[in-house]
Amino acid sequence: MKLYGSSNNKSFNTLKLRVALAEAGADYELVPVDLDKGEQKHPDFLRVNPHGKVPVLVDGDFALPESDAILWYIGEKYPEAKLLPPPDAGAATRQARACVLQWCDFASTTLYYAYSQYWNYALGAEQDRNPALAEAALGKIARGVAVMETVLATRSWLGGPTYSLADLSNASIVFALKRRLPKDPLVDAPHVRDWYERVTARDSWKRSVGS
Repeated sequence: MKLYGSSNNKSFNTLKLRVALAEAGADYELVPVDLDKGEQKHPDFLRVNPHGKVPVLVDGDFALPESDAILWYIGEKYPEAKLLPPPDAGAATRQARACVLQWCDFASTTLYYAYSQYWNYALGAEQDRNPALAEAALGKIARGVAVMETVLATRSWLGGPTYSLADLSNASIVFALKRRLPKDPLVDAPHVRDWYERVTARDSWKRSVGS
């Protein structure tokens, strides 16, 4: 397998996949793509993903873009890693898998969406900056963290009783939030802070961030 990902090892959409692959003990080649140099627009890369975006997982002759789809594929391909509940026909496991997917969606549509707004309005090109909209984005992030705080007050992991794709997906974006926001978003969320420390203490996380 090959994972085409950002050459910045702290880029969260690539980071969460490297963590998942590390959890699975998967053998793969990381192919760094330098977005600042426009390598995602090179014809060789566009043959892999015509959309011209990273990450992309290539497994044999199967190429899969979009980080959430890749994350799910890793969970399915390596069931021994237990990043997903097993796919059987029982209602309980169907619901457990749906819960993991729910939190992967939450990471993308709540935390990442608000973060991208903050980035554009606070840190983006000068002509795009808008302090009022940047502040509104911070409010959306705070509301998302508050939802996580409510859930993590009742259990140790987001997606259910065990660590899963839900946790590494959200932790990768929290990692970006803690680095980029003017104030630590977890300062008033002790349960989220404890959860984040549990996720980032895992060997898979340490090896991926440090690589």
